[in-house]
Amino acid sequence: MATIKEVLANSELFRGLTGEELEKVAALARVEVHEMGATLFTEGSAAEDLYIIEIGRVAMDMSLSPTPGVGKQTTVETLTKGQIFGWSAVGGTPVYIMTARAVQPVRLIAINGRRLHSLLDENRNMGYSVIARLVGTITGRLGDIRMTLRIFHR
Repeated sequence: MATIKEVLANSELFRGLTGEELEKVAALARVEVHEMGATLFTEGSAAEDLYIIEIGRVAMDMSLSPTPGVGKQTTVETLTKGQIFGWSAVGGTPVYIMTARAVQPVRLIAINGRRLHSLLDENRNMGYSVIARLVGTITGRLGDIRMTLRIFHR
């Protein structure tokens, strides 16, 4: 298994950080292992952790009703190695906007969002780099989700 620092270095969010910066982020992280079918968090629940996938696949499900967590859930995206999810924990909305579900056994790196936000605020250059990557990731994912939803509405 890779170390937390190695997983961070190969992730879409933390790629390009220095060894020292990666050590600071790794100090906030822990490993989580979940079986296939496990719900990692639910839409509308308090956003606490940002996750990076080391092994396995995670489905991101969204409620298609006006009330989060009620009604039909639709998988709008499936994520794999190196991808992040749960970014609501780092800033913005205080709740998760989708449900995350393991579609294979997964090994994840979980990072406390509040602590990561504080670290990025204290280290402005690193913070700018990470937030710029986060914005790029969110923008790309929203485009992917838009295409998925268009297919469902045909």
